[in-house]
Amino acid sequence: MKILRFLFAFYLLLTVSFFAEAIDAKKPKIMVFPSDDWCIRKGYVVEGTIPDYEKALQDPDMDGAVAVMGDVMAEQGYEMFSLKQELKQIHTEDAYGIAVQSKDDGSVMESERDLITRNVGADFIVELSLDNKPFGARKSIEFKAQTIDAASKKILHGDIGTSSASSAPTPILVKEAVGGFIENFCHKIDLAFTNIEENGREGSITFKIADDCPLNFESNVRVDGESGELAEYITYWIEEHAVNGNCSLNQKSRETLRYDQVRFPLVSQVASGGFGSKKGKTKAQTMETFISPIAKELDRFNISMTTVPIGQGSAYIVLGGK
Repeated sequence: MKILRFLFAFYLLLTVSFFAEAIDAKKPKIMVFPSDDWCIRKGYVVEGTIPDYEKALQDPDMDGAVAVMGDVMAEQGYEMFSLKQELKQIHTEDAYGIAVQSKDDGSVMESERDLITRNVGADFIVELSLDNKPFGARKSIEFKAQTIDAASKKILHGDIGTSSASSAPTPILVKEAVGGFIENFCHKIDLAFTNIEENGREGSITFKIADDCPLNFESNVRVDGESGELAEYITYWIEEHAVNGNCSLNQKSRETLRYDQVRFPLVSQVASGGFGSKKGKTKAQTMETFISPIAKELDRFNISMTTVPIGQGSAYIVLGGK
């Protein structure tokens, strides 16, 4: 009998420990947005194709859907951020007015969504789209949600749910539609986040040479007794710091380098001398913070570095003279 009691107590201890670990498991940060396609279809845009999220959230159906999806995912343990509040914040700080535009030199400005997700450190974006299907005095909601990696901007997965035909308010119908797929939807997010923790975020880096830069990417440089092109040295540095050396040089010329599929760590150590550095504290990392240390390496060649962040996972870098 004592042995049975001991085994039962041991079983309870293991069970409690298992659920405690599950509760404490780190969850990603998520922001919910109206989908770009839905904004375009409904006419909530500026300059023809750029989503106007502020106007989209004035649509009662979408405003209710974003709120419901945020609440449902918060109940699942995710750290959620309010799009409406972030829009107010950036407009109050006069940080907007930076619509996506490609310049003649190939540079890309940061979009409103990129700015918001970078500011809050979102790991994933959940995009929503919905359609009302009328049935006489009643209606049914067809609701679509898809997850996008905030760094790579790749679509990871999507699900569609349909509510019953009812005269109930849209938020109630949305909640019903979401309930049909939310468990599987969140499971896929958790798998994607585990992959990011193990293999790093995926992003891209573009380097450009300014007119006053003393070197170009084909110039020969010498470091620690080794010599090669500046492009080779930059590639070597990125491979040394990327997770498992993962990166791909997809464009190379005298004036341009572009790296894609750069896997950078999810977090980084607090810089030496900063508060918390002696305790080994870490902080969330973006492509901007990942690539910033290379500035000290380029300084030896009298090269300055200006970085324009583009969301969580991209950086546009201009190299010039000191």
